[in-house]
Amino acid sequence: MKDYLKVYKVTLRTLSPVFVGSGKEINKKEYRLDFANQKIVVYDPGSLYTVLKKLGLSRSYEDFLLNEPSANLNYWLRNNHLYPGDISSAIRYTVDWGDRMELGKSKTSIMEFAKDPYGCPYIPGTSIKGMFRTILIGYEIAGNKERFTKSANDIRVFRTDKPNPNKYTYEAKAVERTAFRRLNLDEKHPEDAVNDVLQGLIISDSKPLSIDDLVLCQKIECHINGSEKPLNVLRECLHPGTDIEFTLTIDTQRCCYDIETIQKAISVFNNIYYRSFTSKFGEAKQVDDTVYIGGGVGFASKTFIYPMFGEDEGVKTTINIMRNTMNSRLFNEHKHNKDLQLGVSPHVLKCTYYNGKLYQMGKCKFLLQNMN
Repeated sequence: MKDYLKVYKVTLRTLSPVFVGSGKEINKKEYRLDFANQKIVVYDPGSLYTVLKKLGLSRSYEDFLLNEPSANLNYWLRNNHLYPGDISSAIRYTVDWGDRMELGKSKTSIMEFAKDPYGCPYIPGTSIKGMFRTILIGYEIAGNKERFTKSANDIRVFRTDKPNPNKYTYEAKAVERTAFRRLNLDEKHPEDAVNDVLQGLIISDSKPLSIDDLVLCQKIECHINGSEKPLNVLRECLHPGTDIEFTLTIDTQRCCYDIETIQKAISVFNNIYYRSFTSKFGEAKQVDDTVYIGGGVGFASKTFIYPMFGEDEGVKTTINIMRNTMNSRLFNEHKHNKDLQLGVSPHVLKCTYYNGKLYQMGKCKFLLQNMN
């Protein structure tokens, strides 16, 4: 192996449920509730149609799909006097439905975890690298705020009369360019992506995981006053204690971060995140080498706002960002106008339940093994 490539085996051990979505939803006509075993049984629609056609039920099934929007698969099977064994050949997989019995009542759609071509859950390298990118931006800002003075001022003064979720895109990209466009490979275009030092941080996809590593989790909003609000959102998540393994390669000719610096950056970002955000929700202590990954982990862990502005101004800045990116109805409905009084923004911690215990979403421990 070329000696300028430093290769490490990394494990993210899930400390709480982790969700990385495929972008697909499993609707209530594609799965059956197995009440006896507290599982959902997910079917392949094409295979299921083939089985039902052989049973002479294709027309009834088509009518169910097209004309019965409130019905679910359990209801249709019961009405057509079918047993689970009659359609077992169409099963894709089964998943534990977790703690929340609301599933049995709402029969809602389920957000699907990312899966490889063989149907195994996995986490794409792009998702993992995005996590490192956020951590390293926070580390750069915390270590040299003067470099980011212009970007900070641009964010402070930004206002718009037409809120839009894409606002701040330019400002965020400007921060990334300041942090990482330092290679000078194209001196005429210093801000071009070819100059990005993170080209030399190469992250593989995770090793395939097992369907048995998945559990259904319901989205829970935990408010700063201790109240909880269950939402009608269900996700396939990796359960706590799952090991996500991948390879991290540092091209030392391009990337200015060695593994010790990356570990330090994790610690710096984690300290800021705990002090500015999670401690406000009563978290008694922080866990060393903690990272946050995936969907539902929340605004504060996926942005550089608190590293850039600190605890107090970070709250004010986050409120302004919410005001400029959300329409006024949603802003008021979510009560972001009260965040300053509460001393934290957003004022909601994204959580879920697993085995009767409340967890913050997406929390993992970073574990390292040198492979050189």
